[in-house]
Amino acid sequence: MGTGLVERNYESKLNGKDWNRLERSGQLIKRNNGKFLIKPEHTNRNVYIIKKGSVAIYHAENMEKPLAVLGTNDVLGNRSIFVHENLYAKTVADVELIQIDQISFRALYLAYPELAIKLTTELSRLKLIIDFPERASSSFFQQMKNGVQNWVNKNTTKKGRYCHDC
Repeated sequence: MGTGLVERNYESKLNGKDWNRLERSGQLIKRNNGKFLIKPEHTNRNVYIIKKGSVAIYHAENMEKPLAVLGTNDVLGNRSIFVHENLYAKTVADVELIQIDQISFRALYLAYPELAIKLTTELSRLKLIIDFPERASSSFFQQMKNGVQNWVNKNTTKKGRYCHDC
């Protein structure tokens, strides 16, 4: 993209049952346009799931150009991208979010492991987009498929150290 802006354009894996569980596990919060959701000096470890609206991720050195713009169904939080980083999350539209604190997130892992895995996958995907913006042009799944295929191709051409048939 010419603007350097990374937008998340894949389908969310969250379904209606997941949203019900998230709403029971967290707290619905609303923020107006232009409000900071997360700053580097924040010590919370909350996870946020965007229900409506948009949130932009900025690096402190360039608050004019967002690293990513997140929308409905996207997940962000301190536990993934904001630890040891100088990043900000700022609303770029009025938003409704489900905020899940650290204790509730742990309880969610125990009660609904498949939902917790979905959230962790989304957080990891965002971390990849932030850390490697040049790779964000193709889909995450295509990158994973290419990476696995490259690994398979590399490993099948070499004879293994412990191969008994070699």
